Order: sequence, then C-alpha cells, then structure tokens
Amino acid sequence: MKIVSIIIVNWNGRELLVDCIDSVLRQTYANYEIILVDNGSCDDSVSFVNHTYPSVKTVSLADNAGFTGGNIAGYRFSSGDYIVLLNNDARLTDQWLEHMVSAVESDPAVGFCSSKIIIDGTTLIDSAGDEFTSAFTGTKIGEYEDESFHTQARQVPGACAAAVVYKREMLEDVGFLDPDFFLNHEDTDLNMRAWLAGWKCLFVPQAVVYHKVSASIVPMSDTAVYYFSRNNEWVWLKNVPLGLMLKSFPQRLIYEVSSFGFFCILAGRWRPYLRGKRDALAGIPAMLRKRSEVQRLRKLSTHEISAGLLPLSLYLKRRLQLAFSERPKARA
Repeated sequence: MKIVSIIIVNWNGRELLVDCIDSVLRQTYANYEIILVDNGSCDDSVSFVNHTYPSVKTVSLADNAGFTGGNIAGYRFSSGDYIVLLNNDARLTDQWLEHMVSAVESDPAVGFCSSKIIIDGTTLIDSAGDEFTSAFTGTKIGEYEDESFHTQARQVPGACAAAVVYKREMLEDVGFLDPDFFLNHEDTDLNMRAWLAGWKCLFVPQAVVYHKVSASIVPMSDTAVYYFSRNNEWVWLKNVPLGLMLKSFPQRLIYEVSSFGFFCILAGRWRPYLRGKRDALAGIPAMLRKRSEVQRLRKLSTHEISAGLLPLSLYLKRRLQLAFSERPKARA
C-alpha cells in the first residue's frame, strides 16, 4: 500500500478545518499523511490543529504564499508516492482516497485523477474534471449540471486542484505548481503541461467531494479577478505550441474581447482586470524562459491537441447561460 501525502493549504480558515480534516481521518485507505500548510493566518488555525489533530504535520509560513506557494511548501515536506491537494473548504466522502488511488494505479500512463466535486448543500457539479477550449483557456467540466449526469469514468484533459491526486512520478516529469501564479489557473497550467507531455487524467465518479465553493476567496474580488486576468495570459504564453498559437489566434481574440466585456463592462471590475493584463505583459520574459522546457516535454501531436479542445463557441454559450441563470448558494 503506497503512501499518500495530503496537502491542505489554509489561510484564516479555522472554521473550515474540522469538516475537512475529519473527512480525511475517516478514509478507508489508511496509509496517508496530512500536511497542513498555514499561509500566515491571523486566526488560531495552527494552534487549533496542533492541539486537536496531533497526527497532522503543520508547516507555518510567515506570509501568505498563495495556493501555489503553500502547496509547494507542503510538497517539500511530503514523503508520499502520491500527492493529494485538498482545499480546506472541501469535505471528502469516506472512500474517496481508496477510489482515487485505485484509479491512478490502473494504468502507468495515468498521472493524475479528477474527483467528482459537488457544490456543498446541492446536487450540482462544481467540477467533473477540467478541459481546454479552442482558445486554450481552462474551464470546468459539468459546472452547475446535476451530478447524476456524471456517473461514468472517463479520460479528461485535467483536474480541479480543489481535490486531486497526482503521481509523484508525473510531477517530477512535468514539474509541480508554478510559484509565479500565486493562485487562480495554477491548476490549468499544470493540467496543460501534463496533457501536452502525454500523461492521462481520469475522472473518477465514485470519488465524491463536497466543496464549499469560494469559501476561501470571493469569486469577483479584486484579488480573484486580478489573478484570473494575469494568469490566463501566462498559461497561453507558457504552454501553447507556436503553430497552434497562430492557428487559434482569431479564437483567442474573440475570447479576450468577451472576457473584457464581462469583467470590465458587465461586472465593472476593470481596475483589477487591466492591472492583471499589465502585469501579464511584464511577466512575458519569465514565461518564455519556462516555455522552452514545456515544449521540450511535449509528446502530443498538433492533431491530438486540436482534437481534444472544446470549441470556443460551446464554451461561450455555456458561460452566457450561467451568467443569466440563478446560481445556487453553497452552505457556509
């Protein structure tokens, strides 16, 4: 039975930790370690965990290193053959880890597995895996669809990092989270690197997670919009092969115009959105340096990449439907 390292990054989430950690302790797969990384919280998260859950390893950072920096710190302390990233606002069902380990061990080419993540308090999907549009942007599969529509195991391009299992072997091949991303689209970047390098990701419908969506960060806050805007460009610059960048540029332009219209005009979040684009430009040299390594690892052909993309028209249609529909509220 291989060791699993479960990394939970926390920032002032004391009230979320009981549900999260208790759900890990109930797992039927018993060979795991829990590593809680605290991102410079002002609450009593660390002392609470040390007192209540003495088996949990705690790593205390002086400052908030973001989702990426927190998980990287936890990864350095991990010893597992498999690495789990788990949001502190997520709650696992009892056999989640057993199902995920079984799936990731089913094929040497499988490098990571996607959970069936359900919005807590509803029967609606938060993520049944992640995929890429023909503009090379990341998006969730099945978002806000009823969970009953997602009962079949299948290969998907990527996984939402709210609850995911990675083989250490894959992470050593393609790299872990990019610290420059801080938060938002950090999993899109890792998904794309792994996908281009030929690693498979499986959606595991039996591995159910309940997620208090955005309990840690407000979706349309300045912070969320800024990192979405900036990191979206970095995913494109760092990962997309040059020929496909040129071929898909018209669709990328349509996406950018649509994104600007939503964030800057409809939502009125133009300040953080434009600041993100400005800083994306400043980060081009760093992304181009990393790009050469990503392209060196690439194994998928241009045809295989193109065949695996979601048409942008379908993506935009879905986003419009979601924008004008009433969304459920997750339980606090």
